[in-house]
Amino acid sequence: MSKRTMGRVLAELKSIRTGDIFVADSIKTCIELLEADIGRRKGRGYLPPHQWHSDTSRAAAESIAPKFGTITRKVLAHLCTYPEGLTDEEAQHTMGMEGNSYRPCRVSLMDKGFVVDSGTRRKTHQRKDAVVWSVTPEGFLALEEV
Repeated sequence: MSKRTMGRVLAELKSIRTGDIFVADSIKTCIELLEADIGRRKGRGYLPPHQWHSDTSRAAAESIAPKFGTITRKVLAHLCTYPEGLTDEEAQHTMGMEGNSYRPCRVSLMDKGFVVDSGTRRKTHQRKDAVVWSVTPEGFLALEEV
């Protein structure tokens, strides 16, 4: 894509207004990726959570970035249906989602204050203790605003 075309796409994305914070996050990520590609932005804070030292993890984060907000909203909505909370393993199993897709979403939700460590631990299939994540009042409100 030419810089001129990317500039037009960038302008179009910047004109979008939405009250849906997850869509807004996805649009923001797309804008940041375009700006980075155009050469206006340096640094590494514009991708979904990933392992910065790994080129394959970075490539995966770049490929998922445009739909990351939608997937994250689905993870939050799913966690909201379990008032007792879920471990990462339980949530991955009940959602039918791989850990490498689920965990960055949960980390993002945690960073936003939408999910927290409940203080409870449950055993994984490997018989190891795992954090039970629960949705905060802010997390429930974020879904209601959608």
